[in-house]
Amino acid sequence: CLMAAFRSALKIVHPSSTTRRFDKELLAMDVDILMTALKVAQDEQLKATQAIVQADRKTPVVAPYKYPSKAEGGIPNPEEIGLPFGLAELKQQNQSKFMSTRDKGDKEETLTFSQSVPLVVRSIHARAIACASFALSQEELGQSFLQKKGSGSACYVLDCVEECVNVAAVGMKDSEGNADDQDIDKAVQVMANVAALQHSLPRLFGTLMRGMTHVGMIRSDQLAETFQYAEATLKGADKACDNQVGTMYSRVYECARGKIDAHLNYALEGFNWVQKSVRESPNAYCEGLIGYIRNVFDSLGPMDEGSRAGLHFSCCGHVAERMVKILSERPLAEGARPSAGSIAPISKIDAFGLKNLSSDVNEFKRFASKTGVPQLADCFDELKSITDAMLDPELPDLLRPENSDVRKRKYPYVSLEKIGNILEKYTTGGMSIMGGGRAPAGMLTLDKKEVVALLNLVRSYK
Repeated sequence: CLMAAFRSALKIVHPSSTTRRFDKELLAMDVDILMTALKVAQDEQLKATQAIVQADRKTPVVAPYKYPSKAEGGIPNPEEIGLPFGLAELKQQNQSKFMSTRDKGDKEETLTFSQSVPLVVRSIHARAIACASFALSQEELGQSFLQKKGSGSACYVLDCVEECVNVAAVGMKDSEGNADDQDIDKAVQVMANVAALQHSLPRLFGTLMRGMTHVGMIRSDQLAETFQYAEATLKGADKACDNQVGTMYSRVYECARGKIDAHLNYALEGFNWVQKSVRESPNAYCEGLIGYIRNVFDSLGPMDEGSRAGLHFSCCGHVAERMVKILSERPLAEGARPSAGSIAPISKIDAFGLKNLSSDVNEFKRFASKTGVPQLADCFDELKSITDAMLDPELPDLLRPENSDVRKRKYPYVSLEKIGNILEKYTTGGMSIMGGGRAPAGMLTLDKKEVVALLNLVRSYK
């Protein structure tokens, strides 16, 4: 504003000329002055965002109490003080299915974002106002700008907002560094914060367009084209937020997957699957893993419903995939070592080990069903199908060539290769007379000759 006043006075006492060399340099600088302002606003927005998120505790904001009122059709609710551009609408849904009814009633209602989001949104709004004021002052001084589609100076302001949103989303995403070094709940909160910024964009752009129209920056004959340009810049800003939300989603999943792998590797390293008796409760690794995954799912409250469900499927699908590989892949050759971050497939397992694993699978499915995410339990269908097939007394008949269609209908996820790999590990030591348990009714047990015969039958298929 000081520079605008100075130039206004300068033009009165010393009108510019296109022939004087110094005036040419000033005029050339004037042509790019809005682009310079845009670059300064972009740099300042990134610095401001980094400072704001650094002071953020990454905990959701408590939702303000709102008195019940009759909603008018088609009219948005009035803005909440301190929660501009529709942020007050982003209330968390309580997703925990494991809380008591009393605990749910006592818990405060929270919003999806933390305290940094309103500050970042207001800082973007403030820079947009400053850019619009600067552009208007330049036009009042007689400065003309390269015309874009629509009103020229207003489109520069919209460009400024789009770039500020872009760098703000990047600054919010980078606030937590790598997911490996951070808690999942904080990474989830950063993702929700960027999503909240994205949610505020339509109202932010609408407010700016109304303001620029009121101060005369948008002429009536350019109104339609300028609004089209606003739609394009809004889409660009929305896409920039989408990219950062996607990056944070991947980061959250990678962190959760890494901890799931670490838990499985620790719990199953050297685990004895020749168990000689049927357990009455799931194996310890199963209960521990379910407890960890439950904590992960409980921390996903700030996420939107689609992302939350997607992460449920990703985590459960990863557990099921790891367990299928551990059970059905061929054991490592003597002297070979598993790849980094993984454990070797099971080398020996008996009928009781398979039965207890089947109980673990049922426990995984029960847990998945209680989350309330539709079809989540289906993630464990392949693992359950394999264990059920290996315990089915009809398996020897189902493996005969003439019963191939019947077997595929009953166990569509089970391949002969996986059955053969498990038969190679199958041991009858747990069912010996010395110390062996009694097999329950309906559970397939094989002696050594039967295992060899079935393995030869499976391997004979081409």
